[in-house]
Amino acid sequence: MPDSSLSPAARPSAPSGVLVRRATVADRDDVWPLVRELPRHDPEREAFERSFGPLLAALDTYFAVAELPDDGVVGYLLANRHLTFASNGVVCRVEEVAVRPSHRRQGIGRVLLEAAEAWAAEVGARRVGLATGLSKEFYVSGGYVETAGFFTKHVDAPAAAADEEPGATWEPSGPAAG
Repeated sequence: MPDSSLSPAARPSAPSGVLVRRATVADRDDVWPLVRELPRHDPEREAFERSFGPLLAALDTYFAVAELPDDGVVGYLLANRHLTFASNGVVCRVEEVAVRPSHRRQGIGRVLLEAAEAWAAEVGARRVGLATGLSKEFYVSGGYVETAGFFTKHVDAPAAAADEEPGATWEPSGPAAG
């Protein structure tokens, strides 16, 4: 249930002139500082550089920036779609959303989320989800409902796996494979 204490009229509206658009190659240097703002992560520039182009080209990815006429890129959002059984088909997951600290609490994050929700509807998603331990009030006020916890674990990928083409198949090895 959305937080009824925040009516749509009470939510912050985006600054005049904010444009949400698909990211382009030209946005690379504007997005990197925003990625570094994400809490609980330690992004590496080399990994960012390897991922930027493929994310721009991925058909199952929505990579957008929020831009203001006088300030340039002030936020970005990265979302993916995937198939599920339990959620009855296509689900979109917001992986990352960041807004420049000087532009937070001005409705830019909300506009980015609404653009991602519109994309999700266009691609036939039944649900949009995201994992965060922060800003819960922001997501609840936008109609999101907390449904589960999210756990992560770091794994060391073999060096060759980082250079594989998208769509490469994985085959198990070791005792469990037989």
